[in-house]
Amino acid sequence: MPQSTKKPHPVLKDYYGDEESRRAYVDDLFDRTAPYYDRILRVGFFGTGQAYRRFVLKKSGLKDGMKVLDVATGTGPVAQEIRKVVGDDHLTCVDPSRGMMDIARTKMDATFIQSLGEQMPLPEREFDRLYMGYGLRHVRDLHELFSEYFRVLKPGGRCTILEVSRPRTKRQFALARFYFRDFVPFVGKVLTRDPDGHLLMRYFWDTIDQCVPPEEIQDTLRAVGFEDVQRDVQLGVFSAYTATRPAE
Repeated sequence: MPQSTKKPHPVLKDYYGDEESRRAYVDDLFDRTAPYYDRILRVGFFGTGQAYRRFVLKKSGLKDGMKVLDVATGTGPVAQEIRKVVGDDHLTCVDPSRGMMDIARTKMDATFIQSLGEQMPLPEREFDRLYMGYGLRHVRDLHELFSEYFRVLKPGGRCTILEVSRPRTKRQFALARFYFRDFVPFVGKVLTRDPDGHLLMRYFWDTIDQCVPPEEIQDTLRAVGFEDVQRDVQLGVFSAYTATRPAE
């Protein structure tokens, strides 16, 4: 039987022509915007992002001594909070964008691996915790990704995935659309004086708008073998998915 597939969103033809072109487009966009990515997020989200990340990490049960994998590290916002708990020696960071990782390397001495999350050159059953911060919409296949997460986690290990979800109510959707589609891209354009900053944030909104619903994300986690799959939602838009590899 062919392997199950689950694309995070359909092809977005305003940005790239087909599914085969998507990975190269996304990697190039992140490489070009890496130098000012932190500035856009810090100003666009009023400096609140790190407080929320710390809250999620604490709730996930992260403890000193755990071996941790951070997927889609980017410039390192999640990894910076992880290392405060476990240190650099117990932290591995994975990202396909060299430009983003070059920024993250200036902030910490963790292990860095340039790789897709769907095909990581890592051993099986290696990590106690796995985190992914706002990168789910940029992978090629959720089933493939979650199968890889299951493979690298130890029995009893847990993954936590932060993502922005399309709001359900008309009012929340209208507010989110204005904020992510109009306000944050405007901030990006002003801060960078570069059209790529605006483009990146507009692309973010379109992936949020077109992303598969949370129920499908949770169902896919269960389909690859995870249990105790849950979703915590803040402000109707910020989702934290958690799932555990069964203990043996």
